[in-house]
Amino acid sequence: MVATVINVVSYDLFFIAPRGTLAVSDVQYLLTFAVMLTVGLVIGNLTAGVRYQARVARYREQRTRHLYEMSKALAVGRSPQDIAATSEQFIASTFHARSQVLLPDDNGKLQPLTHPQGMTPWDDAIAQWSFDKGLPAGAGTDTLPGVPYQILPLKSGEKTYGLVVVEPGNLRQLMIPEQQRLLETFTLLVANAFERLTLTASEEQARMASEREQIRNALLAALSHDLRTPLTVLFGQAEILTLDLASEGSPHARQASEIRQHVLNTTRLVNNLLDMARIQSGGFNLKKEWLTLEEVVGSALQMLEPGLSSPINLSLPEPLTLIHVDGPLFERVLINLLENAVKYAGAQAEIGIDAHVEGENLQLDVWDNGPGLPPGQEQTIFDKFARGNKESAVPGVGLGLAICRAIVDVHGGTITRSTDRKVVPVFVLHFPSKPLLNLKTFMRICDKRSDC
Repeated sequence: MVATVINVVSYDLFFIAPRGTLAVSDVQYLLTFAVMLTVGLVIGNLTAGVRYQARVARYREQRTRHLYEMSKALAVGRSPQDIAATSEQFIASTFHARSQVLLPDDNGKLQPLTHPQGMTPWDDAIAQWSFDKGLPAGAGTDTLPGVPYQILPLKSGEKTYGLVVVEPGNLRQLMIPEQQRLLETFTLLVANAFERLTLTASEEQARMASEREQIRNALLAALSHDLRTPLTVLFGQAEILTLDLASEGSPHARQASEIRQHVLNTTRLVNNLLDMARIQSGGFNLKKEWLTLEEVVGSALQMLEPGLSSPINLSLPEPLTLIHVDGPLFERVLINLLENAVKYAGAQAEIGIDAHVEGENLQLDVWDNGPGLPPGQEQTIFDKFARGNKESAVPGVGLGLAICRAIVDVHGGTITRSTDRKVVPVFVLHFPSKPLLNLKTFMRICDKRSDC
């Protein structure tokens, strides 16, 4: 504007008669001066606007370059220390501020990753509050606004990974909204970098766990296959020896029977190991068929009869009920549950199987009057290699219940350790809708079909 006025005045002084004065000899020159002044002001305003837009574009380009360079530097960070050093470097170059990244330790207490010189000590309580709440504190906020620094949470999604404390050389300049938005973008980039490290570490742990599991399953399968044949031969020889010594009335018949029982227990353990390896490799192929519940339960009890000192209490629904299951696998579930009851409750313990129909579902309870589980193990007892009492002298490796859950799961059912009964502990099996069929209904369907 000033330049425009000077140009008009200079034109009047040097080019309009009488020269050297502001007077004009013709009134029409006043119109010329007005046009010149208007055009100059318009061009000046347009030029100022263009300069402002250019300045804004340069600032945005500079901000974009800083964000790009920072994101590229954070992407190559392989440790929390690398990310902290990168973030502090870019905050210093962009905002002319000192900064420090705080991360929680194993106890949840915030600890600095670096120790820059000259920073004002921050309030630990406010920093912990900011981390717990995921909210900023310090200058420019409603929480402790009088301090010369800002505490910003490193938050990605719903999780807060740490804090960054920023202490600028010029606090007023940092409070400019555009600077605050840029700083918030910086903190988001840092939070995303820490999230990437966390996810990478979790993925690596999962990969290593999967590899360990595959190796263990391969070893279990190989070991089980190698042991099954000699154990079968050994069991047959022990069976013959037991029968021969018993028929002769030998005093060593009892020892032979114990050998036979131990070989049988070892064979079952090897079978459990092999079954678990098959489960982990997806080797279970269900061959469902309609079987009576009494038949399946009776078959399981027959296999366990040598190890039972007292009869099993049975309470099965009437009339005869058909279930659509894989017979051998379902028998394995009952055998493992009953063996578990005998081992931990004792051969003389009271053991029972209760079954009842709820609509189109079957609930099967296997109970005993033993000591039960330690508190808090109702769910973990079904994990692989989990045992109720690790120091127990009862033989086993903790695979029986894990196999039970896997078999029940592939049938679409559930198995739980119930604490509802006040007197006895009980395992409860639930099977999904329509696994049951009344025998009369089954026969009526078969009369109409030729493939029954």
